[in-house]
Amino acid sequence: MPTPSGTVPQEQRSAGEAGSSALARLPSLTGLRFVAICVVFASHAALFGALRTGRDYSVLYPLGALGVSLFFVLSGFVLTYSARSGDSAPAFWRRRFVKIYPAHLVAWTAVMLLIRAGNVPRVPPGSAPPLSHDLANLFLVNTVAPGWWSVDGGNGVAWSLVCELFFYALFPVLLPLVRRIRPEWLVAGAVAAVAAAWLVPLLALGLGGAATGSPLGADLSVDQLFYAYFWPVGRLPEFVLGMVLARLAVHRPRTRVGIVPSAALVVAVLAAGPHVLPSVFLLTAVTVVPLALLIRATAAADLNATRSLLRSPRAVFLGEVSYAFYLLHFTAFMVLYHYLPQSWPNALLVVLVFVLGQFAAWLLHARVEVPGMRRFAVSRARRRAAAAPSSAAGRA
Repeated sequence: MPTPSGTVPQEQRSAGEAGSSALARLPSLTGLRFVAICVVFASHAALFGALRTGRDYSVLYPLGALGVSLFFVLSGFVLTYSARSGDSAPAFWRRRFVKIYPAHLVAWTAVMLLIRAGNVPRVPPGSAPPLSHDLANLFLVNTVAPGWWSVDGGNGVAWSLVCELFFYALFPVLLPLVRRIRPEWLVAGAVAAVAAAWLVPLLALGLGGAATGSPLGADLSVDQLFYAYFWPVGRLPEFVLGMVLARLAVHRPRTRVGIVPSAALVVAVLAAGPHVLPSVFLLTAVTVVPLALLIRATAAADLNATRSLLRSPRAVFLGEVSYAFYLLHFTAFMVLYHYLPQSWPNALLVVLVFVLGQFAAWLLHARVEVPGMRRFAVSRARRRAAAAPSSAAGRA
């Protein structure tokens, strides 16, 4: 889940639009990442609240799916917007791997020490997963194929990283294709990506099987959950939609739908969706258009230098540590849920997880993510090559 930073795309610079500093970075999108993790956090807080109090918090469960979809569309947008001219596929893959894997490894190790070795029961309740599930999660292959997929081993929330790695693997192939879309056809390209996002659950709707009782959809079968939600191929349309939206932001920086109306539409479809659509469509499809409008409006706020709370230094900082918080928060919930007395109010559990999780996320970001990117994002040979001209100039 990359940060919205990097250079302005070559096509935008050639259009003579690089004079505004707002075009070089889109800080509001970084702030939007904090919103995404907050809705995921609220979904998991509802899950633990239901277990702790016995109350029905199921109305909040879909927020987790909403947050993940927002991350995926944002990922496609940011990578396309900040793509480097002349960048090689191996260099890109190296940067993305260094960005996500070291923090994942630390978070996975924390689960092994605090949950597995500490005999802390996993949530949702059930028997301990086999070691093979932990290892599949460690190597981020646990949702690659049907039949043996799992999200109960290792750090469960890391299943989304499998999707991200799949997106990264395809990005050097997809980027030239998306760039070939003529500006007047970009809206049609976005519509096609939305249609593909709806086609996936439509096809999954025909799959049978016993209901799992999952908080994501109690009436969904194992196959429906896998293909419509966890399978990387099924989530690819959201990523591609983000790529097309990035090009739209370049060629059509102004949008008619603002941030507040877009956010209101997200809430409206979440409220109305369960009453008119089968639950398989609620996992991703029903929110894909409102999220696309929200991302467009958020990017437009920076491109057009209009007011945006998401651009504040605090929002940007929280967005920068959101990936680390995503990796750590569910583990924090499980540990504190286990050790806090049941007599303590559930709100205290939520506050403690949020505060301690943010502190741990800051440490993970500052001590692992940032140093790792500085040290390993560029190969030693490329660093030497970059330093050679400056050394020669100094000798001259």
